[in-house]
Amino acid sequence: MKKSLSFLFFIAIFHFVNAQVSMITSKFSQNLTKSDLPFSGDRKLYAVGIDDKNTENYFVVSKNRSGADRDELFIEKFTKKGNEFIKSFQYKLTHPINKSLAFIDNRASYSDVDKDGNYESLSLIDQHQSGPESKVEKVIGMILYQNTAYEVWISAEDEFSQNHFSANFSKLPVAVKEHFLKFWDGLNKIK
Repeated sequence: MKKSLSFLFFIAIFHFVNAQVSMITSKFSQNLTKSDLPFSGDRKLYAVGIDDKNTENYFVVSKNRSGADRDELFIEKFTKKGNEFIKSFQYKLTHPINKSLAFIDNRASYSDVDKDGNYESLSLIDQHQSGPESKVEKVIGMILYQNTAYEVWISAEDEFSQNHFSANFSKLPVAVKEHFLKFWDGLNKIK
């Protein structure tokens, strides 16, 4: 009986440790500035520390200055190499009208779907016609997998009724694709 309980305890601990492959930390992300990490935008919108089994990372969303001729939104990942954080991923969206791209931080997902010790994520961006008070014309889901961006989106062109995919989307592993599409399909993307 004692051996059985010890074995069950060991198995439970093993599964718990393997399940905890990533941890979202605030570290200094609340007060993060360009002098801390060289993110591309003029102003930081969102930053979070994400430590997975293999690396320490910062996930930073920034934009160009308010009032600029066009809108630019950057999603970047910085990974610790030695004693410094190096940009390991960058995704950029542009729109001809300023303040038309909105990162939606409360509808994001971070996990290690393929169990390789590195996190994958899904970030949502609303694209408005002509600024934040105008109609949404597109909702983009950007999947970050192995430091490459893959996109799924819905559009006003077909009344937000059909998923559209980037050309490289089919290259995602099936488990990663299914995980994030299930999350994506469960979201209320148009409010």
